[in-house]
Amino acid sequence: MKRKLGIGLLLLAGLTGMVSAEVNAQNKPSKDLLVGAYYFDGWTGKTNHITKSLTENFKGRQPIWGWVTSKPEIIQKQVDAAAEASIDFFSFCWYDSALSKKNMEEPRNNALGLFLNAKDRKGMKFNLLVANHFGYLIGPEDWERVSKIWITLFKNKDYLKFNQKPLITFLSLRMLISKFGSAAKIKVALDKLRADAKANGLEGISIAVCIGPKQADADLAKSAGFDLLTGYNYHDQTLIAGQSVSPITALSPREQSVWASFLKLGMPYMPVSTLNWDPRPWDDTNKVKKASPHFDGYSPASVYQSIKGLKKWTLENDPSGSADHIAMIYAWNEYGEGAWLTPSVQYQNKFLRAVKEALK
Repeated sequence: MKRKLGIGLLLLAGLTGMVSAEVNAQNKPSKDLLVGAYYFDGWTGKTNHITKSLTENFKGRQPIWGWVTSKPEIIQKQVDAAAEASIDFFSFCWYDSALSKKNMEEPRNNALGLFLNAKDRKGMKFNLLVANHFGYLIGPEDWERVSKIWITLFKNKDYLKFNQKPLITFLSLRMLISKFGSAAKIKVALDKLRADAKANGLEGISIAVCIGPKQADADLAKSAGFDLLTGYNYHDQTLIAGQSVSPITALSPREQSVWASFLKLGMPYMPVSTLNWDPRPWDDTNKVKKASPHFDGYSPASVYQSIKGLKKWTLENDPSGSADHIAMIYAWNEYGEGAWLTPSVQYQNKFLRAVKEALK
């Protein structure tokens, strides 16, 4: 492991030596990379995500602070740990549920509120991934209400900007289509959001959407008015078809092939590194009859290879076409799906050390 890290650092030295002095909207060199991690807050103890299988059969994934991490003092520790590892921002999975529609607290948004109230954010930024999947769909009847919430967050001094505009990402294009009825109607809603942002003193908004590397979906996203393509994770494209268990060593090269496919779709792109996929702790909840297909071998070494590959590929290919070189990591704390970076019972702080070394 130590030898691999040393070799990787030598390979990246040439890249970091080419960094230009030009400064972008995030006050980082224009050839440097902004790296965010998706943050999922199923860890309040008020949802069904801390399953019996997770706590009994996958004890190594448990954070060093325990399974319930959505507490003020633990959020501060997570901010400290992420900043120390050179992660620039959290992209919080944001939910509009039946509770939030009634102006009640949605547990999955709890960590965002705690982050905003943290005593010291260590320079960390944040943005939103709107998790508009089944159970949390957003349509025309919700748009004015949620837009006001989003714009209030956009105006926070630590909200992430891309091309000098707050960046918001939507998880599902197809679910937006199901609620709005057409790409043209989505475009009207997005344009209204941009106009409202400008009326509130912002430059506008950069709006991303998660899709697979398909031309038809990219064309639909473009006609709907999105600025940027991205994803949440690419396990569907990186698991080896027909195998119940795929070696983790197959993941990094396969995901780089996925990223390359996006370069052909004719839209700016924000790549995402899928660190791992192993949702077996949730098989019982999802009533899966046999173990879900998954990767085997997730380790600090695999994290290092994934993040090193993400940085190198993004800087070499400039997929966003912007001075803001930006990329995402899946994920900070998807314990149920097997992708996490937080200090854990099994690996302590080794994942975050690997991230820091890979981003040097």
